[in-house]
Amino acid sequence: MNRLNLVCLVLFCFSTAACSGSGEEEVPGTDVVATADLPPVQDVAPVQDVDWPQDKPGLPGPSSYVLTLDVEMGPGVACAADVQVACFESATCCHYPFARDLTGLGTKFAFGSTHIAPAVALAMTDTMPMPTFTVLTLNFGIIIGTSDKPPATSSSGVYPFSGFEPEITVTIQNKEFSSRVEGSEGTFDITDWTAEEGGKWAGTISGTIVQQTEKATKLRAKVEGEYEFILPAPAGGQPGG
Repeated sequence: MNRLNLVCLVLFCFSTAACSGSGEEEVPGTDVVATADLPPVQDVAPVQDVDWPQDKPGLPGPSSYVLTLDVEMGPGVACAADVQVACFESATCCHYPFARDLTGLGTKFAFGSTHIAPAVALAMTDTMPMPTFTVLTLNFGIIIGTSDKPPATSSSGVYPFSGFEPEITVTIQNKEFSSRVEGSEGTFDITDWTAEEGGKWAGTISGTIVQQTEKATKLRAKVEGEYEFILPAPAGGQPGG
């Protein structure tokens, strides 16, 4: 092979990566998670970039919510420096904002109940793959009660966090946080209450929720959010009230 041909061959290898086989560059320190290791995601609503409540953009749809989570860093909880914020007394939190449009996604809601009928319950559960895998549940409990099943959320008003519904539960970074865990403090402010299909259920939530764990040290998460839901058809055809 003459010198000119050798130079051409070398240039060809660098430009097409034909000499390396794949041409893909390996990024050191990148963790790859197999898709099979993640739980299935169904009816995932679009994720929008927001910074709320500092720059509150309003709700993204007729049936939607906007929420921020500041999750305390600690054993098993870490995040990149650009999402770290100061929180609580002298801790550092991972800041996660969400804006979710659930319009038309009736499977996000558990409305009515076939096993406690004629009592009627309401909850919303949303699975979010980004910015980190998260499962959020707003459980308002029984909203229309019976003689043996009293309502938990019977009208509009302010409901403090307690060991009962209404409750917020968040699973994030493989940790579960709940307003029902001792030490949680905050409120649900329900401004619009309904038990009718097509009616509006709305309000805000604010406070601190605590990790559900048997360990002595429990992590915390700050939550701030606003929600407005258009109720779907109730399960089992139960009438509203």
